[in-house]
Amino acid sequence: MIHLVVGSIAASLLMIAPVQNVSANQTSNQHSFAQFCRDLQAKDDYTANPREIDEFATKFATKNQWRFDRHQLGQRGPATRLQFTFQTDQKMTAKLWTVFISGRLRAMRGEILQDETPLSLSVFTRDCMMIETRQISYLDDGRMQYVTVKRHDQPADKIWINPPSIRPKALAKSKPNQQLRIGHIDSGIDYRRPALQQYLIYDQAGALLARDMWDGDNLPFDASLGKSPFYPQSHGSYVVDILHQSGVGFQILPLRYPRPDMALMGDAVDWLAAQNASIVMMPLGSQSPDDWTYFFAAAKRHPEILFIISAGNNGVNLGELPIYPAVNALENAITVTSTMPDGRLANGSNFGTAVDIGLPAENLLATGAGEHQRVMSGSSFAVPKLTAYVICVANAAAPNRLTGKALAQAVKTSLSPTDLAAGYGLFLSDSKLDATCNPYRQDAKAKIKD
Repeated sequence: MIHLVVGSIAASLLMIAPVQNVSANQTSNQHSFAQFCRDLQAKDDYTANPREIDEFATKFATKNQWRFDRHQLGQRGPATRLQFTFQTDQKMTAKLWTVFISGRLRAMRGEILQDETPLSLSVFTRDCMMIETRQISYLDDGRMQYVTVKRHDQPADKIWINPPSIRPKALAKSKPNQQLRIGHIDSGIDYRRPALQQYLIYDQAGALLARDMWDGDNLPFDASLGKSPFYPQSHGSYVVDILHQSGVGFQILPLRYPRPDMALMGDAVDWLAAQNASIVMMPLGSQSPDDWTYFFAAAKRHPEILFIISAGNNGVNLGELPIYPAVNALENAITVTSTMPDGRLANGSNFGTAVDIGLPAENLLATGAGEHQRVMSGSSFAVPKLTAYVICVANAAAPNRLTGKALAQAVKTSLSPTDLAAGYGLFLSDSKLDATCNPYRQDAKAKIKD
């Protein structure tokens, strides 16, 4: 589950100015960082006298033609953390973070910024050996394009932030695809991954039908920058991969959530409705009801859509600590949580009367952006499994088209109530999901045709 309090770093990156190319300066900065590490490592009793720390940093800055600004010191148990800020000779900011355990240096990292815009990061061991460097490349409009990662004795790797889309080789000119369109409001999707290409929708000009509510374009690549711009995280691609693994047919309408301005959630739902989305996956939430005012209004405006919402992974009763939009009064929404295979509530899963359905969503092997595989758990991944089941229920009802409230009711009617002690109302077992979806899986259809 994505918590929408994503931090000031991500918000600031949306409005940065174009930056100059500083790649030529990276080697000298890395050498300066390594020397700083060695000089600091050799210093004794740096915590006893803060003035000595300033004198040390000033001397180092003078030697490198930098200017020392300040240091910050924090201590917790045996761990001491020191942060230093310098202005470099290239009129940029250098920040160094060090960690000492019982007076011995354990790790250090150094970052170069232009104004407030992060450019590069270098990570060192306790012996002042560089582990890796990460350098951000920017587009002309100031948005991050990719992070180049260099590790010792390994080829450089590239982590995309805003890659171009891959135009399909042949645009469909045959009869329209009749599979249900699934909206997905999340951190984005890896639209370059071959396995997911079959689910994407393109117009006749080759433009991807998708929305990035952060950047304002149609390329919502799966890269969450909330924790660090140097270490983008993937979430939405893992969710779609679980739906892909179900084997059922669908079309995907990916939409990157508008964290900078949650009022745009209304526009997001309106756009999905205009694209004929039948179901919308929402593995995200926050504790602020104000974040969801426009979403709730839009969801009521579009009763034809069924919204499948994650309960969250705080380990709380939603009746005591509400998480939104999991807690809602919508008739065209289902809130789902993660359980163990036998129906027991999974550790950390949210529960309570606001949770409609529980299903096994623990220890699922999934592929995220850049083909990275991880074992995933939690209510976020209950969302695509329930979505697969809902698609199958809708297919079974064809040619009647069940939408919104009717589809939610059909799904709930098909399941059995659980003991109230389970913390949710209904349970969908893997065997029930398989039995319902087997006739609608793409590999099964292929065997029938053969």
